[in-house]
Amino acid sequence: MDLQAFKHNILPLQSAMQLLAERMLGDVADAEDVVQDVFVALWSRRDDLDRIVRLEAYCMQMVRMRSIDLIRKRKRQLEHSETIRNLTDAEVFTEVEEVQDRSALLGRLLAELPERQRKAVTMRYIEERDTKYMERELRMSQANVYTTLSRALQTLKDKLNQVKI
Repeated sequence: MDLQAFKHNILPLQSAMQLLAERMLGDVADAEDVVQDVFVALWSRRDDLDRIVRLEAYCMQMVRMRSIDLIRKRKRQLEHSETIRNLTDAEVFTEVEEVQDRSALLGRLLAELPERQRKAVTMRYIEERDTKYMERELRMSQANVYTTLSRALQTLKDKLNQVKI
């Protein structure tokens, strides 16, 4: 889909997408962020959009799913805040130390991965890059990107299990 088709087919859906997000989230600013994220995601997938039969339904579903993700994130943050509020100072200090220890361990394990796997995991989970970007940067097919990520994650899981024993 080229720029003109994108402007003609997708941009007119903005108000409906905004309304749906506002109804789900109850906040105008969050709804605007969700809609903006969806537009960015749609633009990055513009080459695949021509194959979608019901483009409006697809866009609205993306807004719905991103809104649900945000609601879940808020809920986790609220639960975490409640937990933190109920901790004593010593418990908070212990929690912070444990998080730092886990981060350091994961950093060491990540450094032990082969270079391609380390780059793939870093791009996907730290930089939050999409598959298309990873394909270009790593010069791999989509299938190879997924395989590389899968192998890297399995290696990390195995090493974490060894450490816990």
